[in-house]
Amino acid sequence: VAYLICGICIGIVTSKCYLNDRDSPGIESNSAADKVSATTHCHCTKDGWGDDVDSDVASYCKDKSRKQCPPISKFVKGYKVKGDISWMLDFAIIGSAKCGTSFLLRYLGNSTETLMPPFEVCKMSKDRPDEMANLYYNVSLVSGKYRNPVSKEGGEEEEAAAEGLEMSPRIHTGLKCPKELATEKGLTNYAKYFPKMKYIVTMRHPISWFQSFYNYRVYGNGQLPPPKELIGSCVENSPYICSKRCAVKTHTQNVCTDRAKFHHQLSRFGKTPMDTREENDLLRHDMDIVPSHGKIFLMDIGQLFPSEKASKHLARDLTKFLGLQHQLTNLEDVVPDSSKYIDKERRKYFIRICDAEHKELRKVLLDIGREAYVWIRDYFIESPDVVVSSRDDFLELISKWQYDPCDEEGASGNR
Repeated sequence: VAYLICGICIGIVTSKCYLNDRDSPGIESNSAADKVSATTHCHCTKDGWGDDVDSDVASYCKDKSRKQCPPISKFVKGYKVKGDISWMLDFAIIGSAKCGTSFLLRYLGNSTETLMPPFEVCKMSKDRPDEMANLYYNVSLVSGKYRNPVSKEGGEEEEAAAEGLEMSPRIHTGLKCPKELATEKGLTNYAKYFPKMKYIVTMRHPISWFQSFYNYRVYGNGQLPPPKELIGSCVENSPYICSKRCAVKTHTQNVCTDRAKFHHQLSRFGKTPMDTREENDLLRHDMDIVPSHGKIFLMDIGQLFPSEKASKHLARDLTKFLGLQHQLTNLEDVVPDSSKYIDKERRKYFIRICDAEHKELRKVLLDIGREAYVWIRDYFIESPDVVVSSRDDFLELISKWQYDPCDEEGASGNR
């Protein structure tokens, strides 16, 4: 029992171990997602977990059988996953870039019931599930997750009783990688190795998304091609974005209008029939469909603003979705970050998407937004596996995707 309590305490401390997102330069944005910093800090290793986790695995397993405390070699050998690693990971924040994923990483990470590295973990897109297992094995074991793995029937209590074990408080492990849905391997590997994992997917108006992501990239990496040259796919002759060695493979840095087709990416979960001409006309793409048993929490970035009606029940609904015992903190209670785009020289390539020169670009993005809104409304959220908070208010938010926010008429339609 002492070891169990120790393990849980380590998990709680680790969940507070938050740093600034390592690939975020510190930006100024109108998004709540870009204005939240950690309220607590501790010293973390380069792997993102506390310094003492590795040594405490040995202590935790000292008086336990090999069945109760199997070594990592049971699950991974070299580059190959040879055992069931699904117990190591419970949820993933996987979409989309510049849609609030950094906020959610810090927000959910402040719960004492979660364990999440404070940086992006994109092992599945890179086809390295072995690295995922090596990263999560220690913290998952110490926090008691293997002692009562979820069975196919979901009967944790029955399994624990059968083995004479005491139930430990549930610790939920997660990660953030905002590109997984748009890569070729990401979703396929999740479905294979974590078949019942839960997904949190965020979106925003395609026009505002493009400006935010374009400016983020040029601030961090330098000049990009003119926006009109980024109409279409991110990678030539591919429906997917680049997942590794992207500086070599593509000049777009994964900034392109096709990446704003959130409905194409969501359709890969296989949650809708796709058996009518009306639906298929909205889903003209060549991406693989990877049927998933996992549930999906879908949200618009506007729901991260406490002033939005659609955010009213977000904390409650995310708590229920993840299966947490204690409700997440209110959005109003999160401490804002004062960081912003402070380097004037690095801002010189920023675009203002409402400028006349980007009219053609906005038209393309607006067409995407209209189709995405219709498909999400009429098909995707009809699935019992898809959860949204404040459904009517959520639909009102994404209905704005039909209008150009740069036009007076569009602005009126957005109100």
